[in-house]
Amino acid sequence: MKAVIFDLDGTLLDSMGIWRHAGEIYLRSFGIEAEPGMSDEILKLTIRGGAEYIIKRYGLPVMPEEAVRGINGVMERAYAHDILPKEGALELIKELERRGIPMAVATATDRYLVDIALRRFDMARCFAGIVTCTEVGVGKRDGADVYEAALKFIGAQKADCWVFEDSPHAALTALKAGFKVAGVKDIGGGNDQAELKACSSIYLESLSPAAAVLSALEKYENK
Repeated sequence: MKAVIFDLDGTLLDSMGIWRHAGEIYLRSFGIEAEPGMSDEILKLTIRGGAEYIIKRYGLPVMPEEAVRGINGVMERAYAHDILPKEGALELIKELERRGIPMAVATATDRYLVDIALRRFDMARCFAGIVTCTEVGVGKRDGADVYEAALKFIGAQKADCWVFEDSPHAALTALKAGFKVAGVKDIGGGNDQAELKACSSIYLESLSPAAAVLSALEKYENK
């Protein structure tokens, strides 16, 4: 193992439960209650894609940019005050840093929200680079562009790099692109854990303890 790329929400941060309801909260500002299952649909999309879905589905009188700002506003408050790192996340990052393993972040979350979260927990300094799907123009469901861009910051080959992901479709994208994938259990986003296991090189019940996580990665590499 020579490098690691982390997803953010649901992988390092315990935030997917809030993301899952952000669209619903935004809709309520128009006096509209979301239909069952809407949140599951928009979680599969980029932020802009989710905004466009809501506008079309519910006939909102706004442009996508305004809807994105509204949804992000819900999350901005959560990142600044409520969302916490997942168990073991900070310790794992510190241990990777101690071992001199370069790290980057590849996320579907917009940059300014990422900055709020990472600054709050003093995590930004640990990463050689941070890349968002908005910046590369392609969501994780549609291509591995965000991982490829993150890889450039850490100077490693795909075969030597692990991607940590909680989303089955994102894990599958990274796996098909040639990365090794550590699927990270997260129930907040409603993901199918059996599907995540099937799309990952290994499956992690937790990021803690760090030594056990890194041992599992090394065991996979040496099999």
